[in-house]
Amino acid sequence: MRRYASVAAVVAGPLLLAALGVTHPQDLTGETASWWHDLHTILIVVFPVLGLNLWWLLRGLEGVTAWAARLGGFLYIVFYGALDVLAGVGTGATVEAVRRDARETLDDANPLLFEEGNALAEIGVWTLLVGCALAIVLIARRVGPSALPGAVLLMLGCVLFVDSHIYWPGGVVAVLALGAGFGLLEWARIQATHR
Repeated sequence: MRRYASVAAVVAGPLLLAALGVTHPQDLTGETASWWHDLHTILIVVFPVLGLNLWWLLRGLEGVTAWAARLGGFLYIVFYGALDVLAGVGTGATVEAVRRDARETLDDANPLLFEEGNALAEIGVWTLLVGCALAIVLIARRVGPSALPGAVLLMLGCVLFVDSHIYWPGGVVAVLALGAGFGLLEWARIQATHR
């Protein structure tokens, strides 16, 4: 039973991200600003799960490569979180204030917040990709060919995540692939230890 719980744990976060991604507004407008703001406030807590999943997969693995992969997960958490704060919460609050107070000048700040948030998020998604690639190498060495399905899905998810965040449909597919990849790699690890 604990085997299934471990797999479910690494899949749960990406599934929640996919569900939230389906509700993510395609554009930030006066009508979507409230949910945009609230959604990104929730995502500040949920997005770090991807980096934590990477750490979980690396448990028991030592060495420079394992720590470099963990660093990738940590840097993802820090830099991708900045995207949610700036381009999510910050822009949502700005547009809400514009709508509420009938101001026009606050909206001018949004392109800068998006630009800064996206620049920081780019560091985050690339460090996640590198961390996942390093983790795949380490896990594949340990478990052999059974790592291949999870490795392919995890890398596919990382590559899609670079440009899509969690917007529907590409972003939802990206986090579902990440979840499936994490889950299959965790299952391969578990099976290898119980042979």
